[in-house]
Amino acid sequence: MEQTTPRLTQASRPTRPALSLSWQKQFWLPLLFILALAAFLRLYNLAQYPQAFNQDEAILGYDSLSLWTTGKDHHGNFLPVHFRTFNDSVPPLANYLTAPFVGLLGLSEFSTRLPFALLGVATVGLVGLLGRRWFGAGAGLGAAFLLTVEPWHLNYSRTAYPASLVPFFITLSLYTFTRAISSLKAQEGEPTASNSVSNTNRLLRWYSIGWLAASAASFAALTYAYTPMKLQAPLLLGTCLLAAFPALWRHRWLMLGWLSLYLLLLTPLLVSQILYWAQIQLHYSQLTVLDDPDWPVLLIRQYGEHYNAGTLFVGGYRGGTSVRPPGIGELFWLEGFLWVAAAVGLSRQGQTIKQRLALSLPVMLGLWFLTFPFASSLTDFRVPHEIRAYNFLPLPELLAGYGLTVLWKAWGRRRWRGLTLAHGAALAGGGVFILFGLMFLPFYFRPPLLETTTAPADIPYNLGLRPMLEKASTEAGPCDQIWLEDTNQTYAYYLFMTAYPSARFQANPPAESQDKDGWILISHFDQLHFGVPGRDRQESALPPSCAGQPSRLLFLSHTTNTGPEWTELAAIRNAGGAAVWRLLVKAG
Repeated sequence: MEQTTPRLTQASRPTRPALSLSWQKQFWLPLLFILALAAFLRLYNLAQYPQAFNQDEAILGYDSLSLWTTGKDHHGNFLPVHFRTFNDSVPPLANYLTAPFVGLLGLSEFSTRLPFALLGVATVGLVGLLGRRWFGAGAGLGAAFLLTVEPWHLNYSRTAYPASLVPFFITLSLYTFTRAISSLKAQEGEPTASNSVSNTNRLLRWYSIGWLAASAASFAALTYAYTPMKLQAPLLLGTCLLAAFPALWRHRWLMLGWLSLYLLLLTPLLVSQILYWAQIQLHYSQLTVLDDPDWPVLLIRQYGEHYNAGTLFVGGYRGGTSVRPPGIGELFWLEGFLWVAAAVGLSRQGQTIKQRLALSLPVMLGLWFLTFPFASSLTDFRVPHEIRAYNFLPLPELLAGYGLTVLWKAWGRRRWRGLTLAHGAALAGGGVFILFGLMFLPFYFRPPLLETTTAPADIPYNLGLRPMLEKASTEAGPCDQIWLEDTNQTYAYYLFMTAYPSARFQANPPAESQDKDGWILISHFDQLHFGVPGRDRQESALPPSCAGQPSRLLFLSHTTNTGPEWTELAAIRNAGGAAVWRLLVKAG
């Protein structure tokens, strides 16, 4: 008897929203265009924008190179589960993802930021796919396009922070979970060919197991991505569990396996957290709102501030490094209006969507919307912190994308002088969006600050430093001392910009101390001192061969005024002629 190949029948195949055929046919080409735009905005002059490359990015890049070349961080810890950075201990995912990029391409601002930019582009594509599966092709394209030019996402897609990974792994977790639930629902369908029932169910079961495993791994990666995700990732997983509980309960052994795999993958993180609790919690202990006598009031106020429309759409959150002009917040101006349309659509279509997806999107999206500020609200910044609240993305764009389709459908039949109300709204919204883009993008990609008359004190520390370090290393003799004007954790810039051999740093670690808040203090190593000569009196012994030999002091000065005993060897100046960096020398 001839064997037939098992296949998914129409009854058992997971379905997507039944939008117009033209939308379904025209989904992929517009998505490719959106991805091309997202790639351009995230990869163009990646090393130069944002112009400030701070110590957090520098130490992440250097630790990643150290991991690639020695298997250890720069402190000498082998394959760490938490990386010690200044006064904090952070989860490891960003370092392990960055290691091959800096290892193969060389240590630079570009290679350090590249994995985050690429995952930013991938997030745009995944949001399109997730929106399409939840709401239809039009909603997916709208969400992907809004995320492409969202100030919040664009800023952190181009910045090498652990938090920059969060939107990608949130979207991946939700997409794989949605596919898993769809596969579970498909198992409950009735195949049309009776002789293929067992083979079809077996195939669908393996689909479900595969997607659930991918979902568990994605949620685990999200937990490993950034410290606040130790709280927010389990909350989001619990949200998914509640939204799809009836379907999961009918397959409770698979649900148990999904949760068990998530916990198993978290075991190294949990063990490290327990063994090194005091060190890992040190930074949070300095920020926690719970130490304030009025912490309940402060916690509630901070939680509520995350939903302040003026902050979200005009002023922006505080505490991060975003580059935005006045009047531009974290999100596009019209998104809040589109959220209202999405809420109306979910109230009317929520049950239909639940029947199609086997999960309750109103429950999932509502709980996500209500819980995203929890970790951010627990830290005492008095105002929302834009990095700690970054797990809000891509929810605003998914809601706005769905809101667009709700309005298009509602207004598409209303005409005025030959035009539908939907067309008029689209033209008006497009005009507002063009104004938004013209305000934001030219400001973000504004001319290099060294080519302007911006005061040196307002120019980021990293700009112009690399060539001056190279000049200083060329000028310095074996008995000279090099002093580098200090700022926040200046040694990280030196390690990064000189690609200091990590094996050498680990073999001869400099003397470290800590202040009362746990900040690492390194005063000097090799010939290099951090500080201002004459003001800071760190001492290091000269090599025995230098006994009786003349020595000089070379000082890399950013903003310090020096006396006439110093001679200028080189300088980096702004367009107005003011010195941003100077290399000065005097006899020791």
